[in-house]
Amino acid sequence: MGLETVIEEVLARGRAEAEEIRRAAAAECEKILQEARAEGAKLLAGREQEARLAVERARTQALARAELESKKIVLAAQKEVLDEVYAKALQQLATLGDRAVIIRALLEANASEWRSGKVYASPRDAEIVRAVVGASYAGTIDSVGGIVVESADGTRRTDLRFEALFADVWRESIREVAEILWPAR
Repeated sequence: MGLETVIEEVLARGRAEAEEIRRAAAAECEKILQEARAEGAKLLAGREQEARLAVERARTQALARAELESKKIVLAAQKEVLDEVYAKALQQLATLGDRAVIIRALLEANASEWRSGKVYASPRDAEIVRAVVGASYAGTIDSVGGIVVESADGTRRTDLRFEALFADVWRESIREVAEILWPAR
């Protein structure tokens, strides 16, 4: 065997080993790439799930905000209607036909208070009040109707103006009024 043959054999073995090392490195590289792809796919799936959950949460919150806003709008509209009903009812009190009977009934019911005190009346009811209470009449008050009785020492006032009496009735019956206007579904 000549030197050239030995060199050829060494070179051939070197090439074979180099090829084997290159194949092993390529296989290792492919294995690493597959693991990285699998890890990437798992991360992507996790992120997609998180994104779906975030979108669903945002959707639910947006729906809740929209429902709340619509309820606010409905309540504001209902309040506006109730305010209108209140104002119209108050206007009707100003034009009562039998107000003299009502004024006299208020004076009779509170006679013990005004006999020793003073009585104020709306301008429209002043003549009726003056005729009944005489010297206890103290003047007019800004009102759609009714009277205010003040104790002799001025420490106590009984507000019997139509708007004050109506406000009390309104507070007590507002739920009923609302149920009549907007029956529960």
